Amino acid sequence: MKALDGLALFNLVMITLVELGAIFWVGAQLWFAFVLQPATEDHKEESTINQRVQERFERRFSPPVLLVLLFANVGALVGQALNINAAAVSPAVVASLATSGHFGTFWMMREIVIVVALLLSLYMLFVKQRPRFVDKMFAWGNLILGLALLIAISMSSQAAALSKNIVIYAIPIDWLHLLAAALWVGGLMTIATTYLPIIGRGSIAERTRSLLTTLPYYTPWVFGGAALLAVTGLFSATFRFSSVDQLITSAYGRALIVKTLLVCALLLTSAIDFFLLRPRLKKEYRKYAYAAGRLASNQVDQSKTESDHALKSIAQQVKLREGRVSRDTRRLTQILIWEPLLGVAVLICVGLMNVFAGTLTPSTAQQQQTTANARPYSTTVKTTDNRFTIAFNVNPNRFGTNVFTVSVVDNKTGKPTTNVGVSLFTTMLDMYMGTDSVNLLPDGKGHFSASGDLSMGGNWQIRIQIRTPDSTLHEATVRFYVPF
Repeated sequence: MKALDGLALFNLVMITLVELGAIFWVGAQLWFAFVLQPATEDHKEESTINQRVQERFERRFSPPVLLVLLFANVGALVGQALNINAAAVSPAVVASLATSGHFGTFWMMREIVIVVALLLSLYMLFVKQRPRFVDKMFAWGNLILGLALLIAISMSSQAAALSKNIVIYAIPIDWLHLLAAALWVGGLMTIATTYLPIIGRGSIAERTRSLLTTLPYYTPWVFGGAALLAVTGLFSATFRFSSVDQLITSAYGRALIVKTLLVCALLLTSAIDFFLLRPRLKKEYRKYAYAAGRLASNQVDQSKTESDHALKSIAQQVKLREGRVSRDTRRLTQILIWEPLLGVAVLICVGLMNVFAGTLTPSTAQQQQTTANARPYSTTVKTTDNRFTIAFNVNPNRFGTNVFTVSVVDNKTGKPTTNVGVSLFTTMLDMYMGTDSVNLLPDGKGHFSASGDLSMGGNWQIRIQIRTPDSTLHEATVRFYVPF
């Protein structure tokens, strides 16, 4: 099992910030396009409030979230470089990683999308007077950029490193999984950070009316997103797990269990919101509106025959109904504030699953599919200090279990060396999966070998470390491709 050391923790923070920022920002675009806009068109009395909601997001959240995304994406790249070889990281190494390979291609796509979205966000922030068609164009442009960002994240995720016969299904499913999270969790984050503070400035009647008017437009997307999240999550699990036991025996599986429990808790709170709190609030608000309307009618029309006693009774009813509406509105608002925190916890579990992806091993059937086409990989390299020449072999060079063999020749004597220790550090280059170590055992003739896992097909780097009796380390690096 991988330990959550300093480097793994750094990568966890960067990966979580990328996914959290992307889901919040994309979720906000979806919420504005498919919830706030239809609610405004159908209920003109809500247009002022909804405009303030959108302005609040543009002013307080959009640029900062995109900046965090920008730097967290760079942090994810640096983390990948550190993961490959922390002792030899340089700007040149980071730049090479960003401009080459599968990971670099889609990392660059993510960065470009974020930069373009940030430029649009800054334009909308500083240019207050804009034609209406520009606002609509930018709104749809942001939505398209958000969907492209989710595609880039999916293309550099665990799904992209599965075998070729699975990856064509895994990547779209992973993208739909992210989209579902944006619809559900991202929408909840938008409500808590942007919508509730705006309607909280109004009277209790205005606040309640806005909630009962706007939230029904969001309900289909909540349950649609929840259903899509469950279905795509189930499919993703079948692609990655070779046995049910891995749910318990692997760190990845345990993180998935916690994530599933949190999603169930989130679904329960959404059900309480929809089936209990909102119907009760709607019922109380109708009673309050009827009583308030009756009182206002009598106060305006002096010809009404209501006695003073009756008017006092109606006023008391209004006060009572207002208190109940205030109580139920407060309960609904509180659950809408707490729900996104569960969503953030879910995304932290997703980050842990990325960090611990290497704790999963492919199924036997998957390994057998690649054995026929696999060919052992062999190469010869010298250590960076030119002290040793290393013959390195990976057999059968497939994703799954392999036998690593190293032969060490001392360049000073030209003879095989036995009095050294040899360790390997394996790193997946196409996505972050952490670094695993393999200690090789000597055979007394200058050969060292051991079994180890290459958990996915794609581009791998192995750092070979030789320890001499004086505790000096001598290193060499090998990069090679593992067939799917």
